[in-house]
Amino acid sequence: MKTILIYDGSFTGFLSAVYKVFEENLQDVSIVKPKHYHPDIFVNGVEVDSSEKLAKRVWTSLELKIGKYASNELYKAFLSEIKGTEDVLLRYIIYVYASESYVPSDVSNINALRVSQVARMVTRELHHIQNYLSFTENQDGLDIAALNSGFDMLPLLGNYFKKRKGNKKWLIHDKRRGYALFYNLKEVKQIKVSPERQAQILQESNNRSSLMYVNLQNKPLSNYNRGKNTTDNKQLLT
Repeated sequence: MKTILIYDGSFTGFLSAVYKVFEENLQDVSIVKPKHYHPDIFVNGVEVDSSEKLAKRVWTSLELKIGKYASNELYKAFLSEIKGTEDVLLRYIIYVYASESYVPSDVSNINALRVSQVARMVTRELHHIQNYLSFTENQDGLDIAALNSGFDMLPLLGNYFKKRKGNKKWLIHDKRRGYALFYNLKEVKQIKVSPERQAQILQESNNRSSLMYVNLQNKPLSNYNRGKNTTDNKQLLT
């Protein structure tokens, strides 16, 4: 019976699900967010608890196996939020652990190729935002920007704008996801934004936004998820 692992949507949750795949040697398996899970009598739906400890174990192992650059490309692909990306990333991870001498630049594997393609799309979006995101100073002296992207870009923007605008407080609001990055002159924090505050931010930022690839997240990667995993996973993750 096929197993569907349901995670909380976070990268920590995804890596926790990956750990479960290897630990329990799951074969016919998919990883999905709750909104993409549809109960079926022919599948075994299992909710996966998000674990910082297990996620860190997987991430550290990945960095050792494929290097920091390739690991960051994998993270960018995850942030694309394109439906089906979790399964592509899982097959990619299984592939690299099954390879005796994996070369990050080798994209002969279809999942490795897709991870590279999606990561490039996210990188292009990142560069676009870095170059064109518009800030507006509000009456309290806070620089505010509104972001509207099909990709979850805020995790990639904090360090860049901290260096670029380190002498001013600023806030970048993700209109689609309802959270923001806030820089208080010391550190960058992710904060939740209430609906009322969202409306105020949009008004203060003159409703300007950086927008690319909005519709891509609704295009599934089903063409890249065919076939069952026949590799024994349990001993691959060190």
